[in-house]
Amino acid sequence: MSKAAANSVAPTVDRQIQTKLAELAELISIQEYGPDGPPKDLKFREIERAGYQAAQLVAAKFETTVSQQHQQHFDGPQPCPQCGGECEAEGLAERQLLTRLGPVGLSEIKFHCNACRRSFFPSA
Repeated sequence: MSKAAANSVAPTVDRQIQTKLAELAELISIQEYGPDGPPKDLKFREIERAGYQAAQLVAAKFETTVSQQHQQHFDGPQPCPQCGGECEAEGLAERQLLTRLGPVGLSEIKFHCNACRRSFFPSA
């Protein structure tokens, strides 16, 4: 795979993030196997399982954080996706989304159009 193709598949990870990920991996290893490290008879499938669980946690936290930041774009009236009329927020709605790595709980601003009698999430 060319360098350009590799960059288009995954975001560039700078040194600060790489350092934090290495620290996180060390913390997870200590929590999973203790300060002395993994046992001699550990199988790779067990390492992979723990890595996958760590990836799920990181992905869920990232998705929740960015979603909360994204919600700031919808702090005022929003146009109805059906009729275009101006709609006010009804408040926050808790939603559970199923992602590639598992479920993620999100709080999203829910809007309602009185003309169309429909609710919608402009962030979706």
